[in-house]
Amino acid sequence: MKSFTDLGLSFQLVEACEKQLFWYNPMKIQTEVIPLALQGKDVFAISPPRSGKVGAFVLPILHALLETGPNLNTFFACVLSPT
Repeated sequence: MKSFTDLGLSFQLVEACEKQLFWYNPMKIQTEVIPLALQGKDVFAISPPRSGKVGAFVLPILHALLETGPNLNTFFACVLSPT
């Protein structure tokens, strides 16, 4: 089983996942998507409800913002999700 640290997320995010969200181990979709997103690749993923999709797309975005800081003059992320 991989950990959030193994996926390459920053210490701050791993700590927040564990202490504030009580997420101790990544879900399958997260182990598949997060490494690709951290490499800057476009990702299209389908997964059942409550399988970890939000973490799969939000954590890489937050990681990048922590690493580079916000730049208000660039397009940073686009998330399409059904309502």
